Amino acid sequence: MTEKHTPKYIHGYLDEEQERLRHQALVIERPIYDYIDFSEYKNLLEIGSGVGAQTEILLRRYPQLQITGVEYEPKQIAKAEKNMQELGYTAPRVQFIQQDAKDLQLSEKYDAAFICWVLEHISDPVQVLHSMKPSLLPGAKVVITEVFNATFYTYPEMPTVKKYWQIYNDYQVEIGGDPQVGARLGDLLEIAGYRDISLRSGGFHLDSRNPDDRNTVITYWKNLMSSGAPALLEAGLIDQKLLLKMQKEMDELKARKDAVFYYRFIQATAFA
Repeated sequence: MTEKHTPKYIHGYLDEEQERLRHQALVIERPIYDYIDFSEYKNLLEIGSGVGAQTEILLRRYPQLQITGVEYEPKQIAKAEKNMQELGYTAPRVQFIQQDAKDLQLSEKYDAAFICWVLEHISDPVQVLHSMKPSLLPGAKVVITEVFNATFYTYPEMPTVKKYWQIYNDYQVEIGGDPQVGARLGDLLEIAGYRDISLRSGGFHLDSRNPDDRNTVITYWKNLMSSGAPALLEAGLIDQKLLLKMQKEMDELKARKDAVFYYRFIQATAFA
């Protein structure tokens, strides 16, 4: 019997990373969820539920939802279950199942599905979209939010930040992911046979008019990039000096009154 190995994941599974995921979800909650409406749905399938960072937002915003989260990594499920219990969420409102999203074997049918920051880590995202389709009721609503990392821009441009971001994204590709997958969501859903596909671009364009929001997002982004450091260091792609210089430049950016931060993600809505 061949042993299954957890696919490489740029952010890793350290305790501090698990907490960062929850903080990240809250920092960027509004740009994602203000444009989502699951109020008419009851039974939602979340693919790649991780530590439950998005799950808790969905449960809070939609009290009628029952959510099944599918996650590959057992350590993430254990943390998600602990997080939900602390928030007072238990079955049947929420449950987590350990399965490979590319080969789902689910007994229930769902009238909605949600994927957020997951397909970027998967070598064949169409396989995931195909795999979940038999578990969706006819007309089920699907919402997917994904990265488009080529859109990242700061003013002024910070040379080490730019270099680090390129290394970070190149490594994502090397381990089988796609840091630009958001741009392909329409095609991926079309190939997988979904209908009524619509796309929107969301994200941040923050400058001196909103310094508090800008600084919050710059800090978040510094932490996001730093979360990839253990993997990049282990792979020999960066050294400690480069990491510290990147972090210093992000702090310098935050300190500038004329700083600009720009980034777009892509959100797709479709129906089974």
